[in-house]
Amino acid sequence: MSRLWIMVLVLLWIPVLATTQFPGSAQCPENCSCFFSQWFVRCSNASLSSLPLGIPNATVELDLQHNQFSTLSAGFFPELNEISSLYLGSSGICQIEPGAFTGVKTLYHLHLDNNLLEQLPDGVFQNLTNLIFLHLDHNQITHLPPGVLSSLKQLSVLDLSYNLLLELSDQALHGPLRLRRLYLSANQITNVSSRALPGSLRALSLDRNQLASVPAAIRASPMLATLQLSGNPIQKLTSLSFGRRLRSLRQLYLDSLALEQVTSLAFTRLRSLELLSLRNNSLESLPSLFPLKGLSALYLTGNKWRCDCNLIWLRTWQRKVLRKDRSPVVCSSPAALQGQLLADVELQKLTCPPFGMDPTTLSPSENSNTPMATAPPRDRPLPGFATTVTTTTSTTQPTTRITSFTVHLATSHHRVLEKWDPCLADHISSVSIRSKGDSSLVVSWSFSSEHDQFEVRYTSDWGEQVLRVMGGLTEVTLHELHAGTEYRVCIIPQNENLPECQTPAARQCIAAHTAGLPHDAQPVHAPLGHSHSAVGIGVAVALLGLAALALAVTYRLRTRPIQFQRYYDEDESRPHCRSSKPAKMTMYPVDESMEDEDRHGYMTAASQCPEEKVDGTVRAPPRLMSTPTYVTL
Repeated sequence: MSRLWIMVLVLLWIPVLATTQFPGSAQCPENCSCFFSQWFVRCSNASLSSLPLGIPNATVELDLQHNQFSTLSAGFFPELNEISSLYLGSSGICQIEPGAFTGVKTLYHLHLDNNLLEQLPDGVFQNLTNLIFLHLDHNQITHLPPGVLSSLKQLSVLDLSYNLLLELSDQALHGPLRLRRLYLSANQITNVSSRALPGSLRALSLDRNQLASVPAAIRASPMLATLQLSGNPIQKLTSLSFGRRLRSLRQLYLDSLALEQVTSLAFTRLRSLELLSLRNNSLESLPSLFPLKGLSALYLTGNKWRCDCNLIWLRTWQRKVLRKDRSPVVCSSPAALQGQLLADVELQKLTCPPFGMDPTTLSPSENSNTPMATAPPRDRPLPGFATTVTTTTSTTQPTTRITSFTVHLATSHHRVLEKWDPCLADHISSVSIRSKGDSSLVVSWSFSSEHDQFEVRYTSDWGEQVLRVMGGLTEVTLHELHAGTEYRVCIIPQNENLPECQTPAARQCIAAHTAGLPHDAQPVHAPLGHSHSAVGIGVAVALLGLAALALAVTYRLRTRPIQFQRYYDEDESRPHCRSSKPAKMTMYPVDESMEDEDRHGYMTAASQCPEEKVDGTVRAPPRLMSTPTYVTL
C-alpha cells in the first residue's frame, strides 16, 4: 500500500517539476532555460548563430527554434546519448553537411521545417537509424536524390509539404520500410514514378500539385487508407484511376480538381470507402455510388449539377441521410430547377432526353412532340433507378423512331469491332424473366462489360415498348402490361450504333406470358340479358311464396284457441282406454274447501274413458301430487 502512495505522489509532482525552472543552475547553457533536472533545454528565440556550450548530456529534448543557424556543419552537435527530440524550425538553415547529426544518433523526432533548404546531400541522415518523425516542410527543396533516406529504416512519418519538388523518382523514397504517412502537399509535382511509393503507406497527401491524372504508383499501395488529391488539374476519373488493389481506402479527397467527368466504374472497386469529397469541381452528373455500402459521408457542394434522371440515385441517397449531415446539392440546370436543392425536387421532374441526344438542346417545355424520358409516377413501383422512354407502336398510331443521334468516331480497335454487332449480344447473358401479378414481368440479366446503360425492348401483339435503364441495374419490373399476353423481351447495351440494332440475338432475348386472362377473352355462360332476367323472376316468385306461407301460418295461429287443463294423476299413470271414440269432457266445479282459490276444470277417469265402469264408492281421497300436470287440448 505504501508503494502505491509513493507512485501517486511521484505522478502528482511530475507536472510541477516539469514547469520548475533552474535559471541559476551551473549545467544550463547561457541564454537557455532548463526544466525538470535539465532534461528539457529550451534555447529558442535567443539569436544564436552557433550551438551554445554546456548542453547537459542527459538532455532529452532540445529546442533551438527561431535562431540564426545558416549552416549545420559536420559534428555540429556534441554527444547527446539521451536526446530524442530536436527542434530546428525557423532558424534560417540553408545547408546541412553530412555528419551534422553524428552526435544525436538516438533521435526520434527531427524538425527542420520553415528553413531555406534547397537540397539534401547524400548521407545527411546516415546516423539517424532510430528516427521516426522527419519534418522538412516549408523549405525550398527541388529534388530528392535517390537513396537520401536509405538509412532511415524506422521512419514512419515524412513531411515534405510546401517545397518545390517537381517529381518523385523510383529511388527517391527508397529505404524507409515502415513509412506510414507521406505529406507532399503544395509542391509542383507533375510526375510520380510507378515505383516511387512504398507499399506500407497508410496516408498520402498529394494535394495542390500539378498532376494531370491519378498517379499509377498509388495503385501499388494496398494498405492506403487516406488519399488527398485535391487541387490538381485532373479533369476525368475512369475505372483505371484507382485500380483494383485499394481495398483499404476509407477517405478520398478530390476537391478543386476542375473535374468534369467521372465514369461509372471509377469508384466501384473502393469497397471500403467511407468518405468521398468532390467539392468545388465542374461536375454535372455522378454515377451511382450504391455499390459502396460503407459510404457515410459524401461532400458535393460547389459543382454545376444537372438535375435529371442520372441523379435519381443521389436524391434517394440524400433523403436517407439526416438533414444536418447532408451536403447540399444545388441544381444548376435545367433552367426550371436552377437554384433548387436536389433533395427537394419532385421525382417526376428528374427527366432525361432519349439516348444519343444532346441534353442541353432539349427541355420539358420545348418540342412537346419529342419523346422524353420520364420517371415513373408515384403510384407505380419504381424499378430501382431505371428511367423509361416509352415508344409504343401499334397498328393505329405508328411511332417515328428518332434518328438524330450523336455519332462518335471510333477511337480504338474495340469500338471498331462493336460496329459489326450493334446489339452487342456477346455482352449480355443469363437473361431470365418471371411473372408478377396479372400485368407485370420482372426481367433480370448479367453483363460482361463496362456498359451501365441498357435498352429493354418488349414486344407483343399490342406493339413495342422501350425501357431505358441507367446506373448499372440488372433487374427491372415492366408494369402496366396486358394480362394473358406473350411478351418478347430483349436486353441491348446502349452504344452509338444502337439505331442499327434491328434484330437482337436470341441469347439477349426471352419470351414469357403475363398471368390472368386476355382482355378479349370471355367465360362460357348464357347471355347476360337472359341470365339476369331469369334470376330476377326466380327471386320474385320465391319471395311471394314465402310471404303467402307467412300469412297462412299467422292466420291459423290466431284463429285456433289454446286451452290448458290441469289434472292430478291420482294413479301416477294415464288410464288405458279400450274405446277409440273421442271422450266427452266433463267439467266439475272445484270444492270450495280447497286452498286453491282459483277455479279449475279437473279431468277425471270417467271423462277420459266413459265406457268404463267407475266405482262410485266414497273413499278417503288419496294424497294429491304436489306437481300438477298440464295437457293442451
